[in-house]
Amino acid sequence: MKLFKDDIASLDDRKRVLFINSLSGFKSANLVGTADKDGNTNLAIVSSVTHIGANPPLLSMVMRPHTVPRGSLENILQTGVYTLNQVNTDIYKQAHQTSARYPEDVSEFDAVGLNEQWHEDFAAPFVRESVIKIGMKFREQHTLAINGTEFIIGEIVSIEMPDDLVGNDGFVSLEKAGTVAVSSLDTYHSTQTLGSLSYAKPELDATFLPRNHSSQRSIVTARETNNVSPQCVLVVAASGGIGHAFCEQLLKQYPEITLIRMARDLQSLASLNGKTIDIEIDLSNDDSIQQAIADIPEALTIDWAFIASGWLHDEHTQPEKTHRSLNREHLLHAYNINAIGPTLLVSKLLDSIDKKQTMKIGILSARVGSVSDNRLGGWHSYRASKSALHMLIKNISIESKNTRRPITIVGLQPGTTNTALSAPFQKGLTEAQLQTPEFTASHLIQVMQVLEVEDSGKLFDFEGLTFEP
Repeated sequence: MKLFKDDIASLDDRKRVLFINSLSGFKSANLVGTADKDGNTNLAIVSSVTHIGANPPLLSMVMRPHTVPRGSLENILQTGVYTLNQVNTDIYKQAHQTSARYPEDVSEFDAVGLNEQWHEDFAAPFVRESVIKIGMKFREQHTLAINGTEFIIGEIVSIEMPDDLVGNDGFVSLEKAGTVAVSSLDTYHSTQTLGSLSYAKPELDATFLPRNHSSQRSIVTARETNNVSPQCVLVVAASGGIGHAFCEQLLKQYPEITLIRMARDLQSLASLNGKTIDIEIDLSNDDSIQQAIADIPEALTIDWAFIASGWLHDEHTQPEKTHRSLNREHLLHAYNINAIGPTLLVSKLLDSIDKKQTMKIGILSARVGSVSDNRLGGWHSYRASKSALHMLIKNISIESKNTRRPITIVGLQPGTTNTALSAPFQKGLTEAQLQTPEFTASHLIQVMQVLEVEDSGKLFDFEGLTFEP
């Protein structure tokens, strides 16, 4: 199809409206909430909300020509405030129905079955069922000479949304909120993220940012924290960046706990202000693993075990970028440290405790080990060994369930943390994209706190969101 100006003008009016409206692609879907000076409310759907600037925070929208009564526009001009409420998958049918021409004395809230939500000292209603609600102050009106439409600019004065929608870098996950997009005048779409890309620079290729776009809600915010404090926690690879921070944060939250620290070199363990028992371990050596478990005092009952080991590179070996770089020694070493060692340690640990003892086991994993989420390839040994770890975690969880052992074992993804492991790969990352070990450790502890037996075998990131193996 190829159309020119005259061809477009000759289209049937209704067809032309749908056709031209479709050409702009997917658009935002928002409900504009307003009230007049007497408190009579109005609700209307718009698909033209656009970011204008961040400082001050400005959003614009286009409204129909003011040649006939327009309740929403007149209320905005009268009171100077309005709300923008993102449309989600639960309410898109009601939101669409607000475009019907109801009598002036009928509130669209009542007509379509949505509920008003009022904030103190704000003269416009929010939509209670909306997940993301924005309070707006009217700033400018521009009547476009070309077609008489009204271009409205407002300043954001309030924002309400669940905490777990906002990432560490300020990114708001619209997918988690269930926000929908609209095309043409009447078609609504759920979304699927292809990826978040790094800030574009002429000298650098774009890379994927480590953001989680799952629509699932975090178990940290969805559940109440268990008030039962762990009395004894085992931390393996306690001398590493995340392992050490995990120990520090544990003692900060639970000063009375007994902390069992395992490390390859005990001299590398920093002194801590708390009760610690330090045990040497080499995860690449079966005898060392067996001896380390035997060295745990029999009188201690371990509530949590956190295995923070991981190997990606060293001074001699870097992650493979191509299959031509694959070699047996590299593959075997990655499997040995990332999958075999942690799994054998768990096996020996489970053999050493009573079969009725409860225990939470978190093993440091990596999203790059997810087969279903692998979009970039490369890093063959690391990806494959972490993927193997995921399978072993799942197998142990199934066996524990079948034998009715109250064990919860999960994989934990730490996010991009400023440690020796990630140091060579931090180029192009902003401070907001790079987490401190303390931040990562405290968030992983929050995940451990709310884990339940039903979670066993799953993979969680530091925010408490699951991801697929």
